[in-house]
Amino acid sequence: MTTLLLTSESSFETMLTLGGLLESPVEFWLWATLLMLILEIFTAGFFLGALAVSSILTAGCGALGFPPSVQTACFALFSIGSLLWVRPVFVNLLSPHEVKTNAGALVGQAATVVAQVPAGGVGRVRLTNEEWRATSTQTLHVGDAVRVLQVVGNTLTVGPA
Repeated sequence: MTTLLLTSESSFETMLTLGGLLESPVEFWLWATLLMLILEIFTAGFFLGALAVSSILTAGCGALGFPPSVQTACFALFSIGSLLWVRPVFVNLLSPHEVKTNAGALVGQAATVVAQVPAGGVGRVRLTNEEWRATSTQTLHVGDAVRVLQVVGNTLTVGPA
């Protein structure tokens, strides 16, 4: 049984050192990390980036002296954990957030009254460099600063700023 374990460990070591090309399995994990980070640049979704996190943690296990078979098991466990917890955080941080456009972008903007807006009636306001029809629940006078509360069709509902 001991012979089988030694043979298994030495085959893992041979595999992780690329047949003796590398000095230790730690070097293998560091090269794997570098390769995954480079490949991540050309892909989307932070999948390889999550695996790079796993391989750097596995390199730490190797540096602590864990045998190659345990390092491989650690890589598998770290990969699952990284894909479940690290990847979603980075995807959320790097994903574009909702940007308001069209009428939704006007809500909250500041405007100036250019034609009196009677309470419940229609007047005009200047928003950036355009004039808009405007309604309000209270009377607003020319020159008053207002804020857009709602957009219905081509009419703005405004209130005092």
